[in-house]
Formats: sequence, structure tokens, C-alpha cells
Amino acid sequence: MHNRILVALALLGTILYGCTSGEYEKTGSGLNYKFVKEGEGPAPANGDVILLNISYLDENNNILFSSDDTQQGPMPLSYNDSVFVRTGGIEEGIKMIQEGDSLVLQFPIEDLYENTFNMTLPDSIRRGSNVTVCMGAADVLTMDEFRAYSQEQILKMEDDQFAKDVQILDDYLSQENIDAKVHESGLRYVIVEQGTGENAQNGQQVNVDYAGKLLNGALFDTSDEELAKENGVYMQGRPYGPIDFQLGTRSVIPGWDIGFGLLNAGSKAVFYIPSKLAYGPRGSGPSIPPNSILVFDVELVSIGN
Repeated sequence: MHNRILVALALLGTILYGCTSGEYEKTGSGLNYKFVKEGEGPAPANGDVILLNISYLDENNNILFSSDDTQQGPMPLSYNDSVFVRTGGIEEGIKMIQEGDSLVLQFPIEDLYENTFNMTLPDSIRRGSNVTVCMGAADVLTMDEFRAYSQEQILKMEDDQFAKDVQILDDYLSQENIDAKVHESGLRYVIVEQGTGENAQNGQQVNVDYAGKLLNGALFDTSDEELAKENGVYMQGRPYGPIDFQLGTRSVIPGWDIGFGLLNAGSKAVFYIPSKLAYGPRGSGPSIPPNSILVFDVELVSIGN
């Protein structure tokens, strides 16, 4: 799978170079096209997914959009020849490619906006000018292969984000002269006040107080009513005070399941939680953006059965 990304990057460079060089041929519908590179892989069958590098250039060769800008690799396109029936535009071009091909198309830009995108042509773009579409089929995958590829991409993005979070956290802790312990999960934590007895165990009921902040110090939630009012996050009608949950049952974010398992009753601590152990790329509402590192001031008030 990693090789697919390397091939895609090499193919993208070939495509962009070929976008502005070479002579066009015409299809029967009048679509201008040229193959920059002809691949040796299979043509897509119905139900396959094409991993497509694609860029759109205006009449001045300014890039209107490029899949490279998404930083997520080639764009997946589900193929079905009954969908790509229109001629004279990008749909006809898609039916011409097979794995490894690099193809450049040129046709009136209003066709792209009005017939493919179903959008009004922006005032900034001249009607009657041509759009140049540079595309390459980095791979052609069956649906099962695409599911495996997608899962690998998700894991890679998580790993990349985790490494980024850890670096940000460690830089922050160093700058603030905070001597935090490091758990193997990636959680950083500081025991502010040691409690008594055994640490909480998975399956036990725990009663906790907390104040949650972003790394910039913005408070987004707390069990302390006065603190909520002071920071503009008070919610009328919500009960405040310590909350209960069963440890290790995934009823809370992973950082909490891990962190409170490191504490005994009466302990106070600060958790520094990478986004992977918090809300990840989804975030949580307007107060917690995607991939947010979270900081929690916590107290493990008591441990039940």
C-alpha cells in the first residue's frame, strides 16, 4: 500500500509536467486529449475504485483545484460506465483511462461547472475559455482492495497526527517547565496530590471532578459550577458536581480510561491528552475542534465497586 502512495506522487509530477506541453488529439465528440503516459495496468470495471490524481487549470494555467492540495493522497472515484455517459467533457476522459495512465483533457470550462459540477460559472472565470484537466490513474482497486487501502490510510493519518500531537505536547511541557510522566499510550500526566489506597481498576465505579481545557487554556467543560460561570461555559439546568462512570468500559474518552487508572482515591492530577486519546479528527461540538489536544485538571474523589 505504501508503494501506491509513492507511485501516486511520481505520477502526479508527470501529469503536471504534461499539462502544459505536447499536442492534443480529438475524440469524435471534439474533446481535446493527450496521453502524457500510458500505463500497463487494467482498465476499471464496474464497481472498481480509481485512485485518481487530478488537477484543474484555467486558461492561464492557474490551478483551480488539485487533489495534491488535500494532502490525503489520490482521490477515490467509484467507477460505473453507466454514470460516465456524457461526451465532450471529463466523463468521456474518465472512460479512456486505465491504471498507470496520465491523461490531459481540454474543453470549455462552463461544461465542467454547469454539466459536471452542477454549479454556476464563477464571475471570475471567463465563459468560453478552456479548462485543462490533468489526471492520472494511480491505481485501480476492487472494492475489497479499496476498503483495505482506506483503512491503511486512516491508520496512517492517525499515526501522523499522533506524532504531531506528541511533539506539540512535549514542546509545550518543556517551554512551561512542566515535569510530566509519560504513559506508553502517549498520555502525559502530572500527579499534583497523591491519594491513598490502590489505583482504580477497570470495571470499578469512579467519582471524579474535572475541568477540561484546550492547550491554549480555553475552558470547554467542567464539573465545577462556579468555574463554569467564570469562564462563560455555564449551562442552565445542568447538574454540576463530581460525576460517576465505570472505568475501562469506553464510556469516556480513552485518555480518561487510561489516566484515572493511574490514580488512587483522593488523587489530583493534570492529564495532557493527545487527540488520538480524546475526540480525534471528529472533534466534539464547536468548543473542541478536530485533532485537539486536551488538558484536564482532575480529582479522583472516590472509587466504588
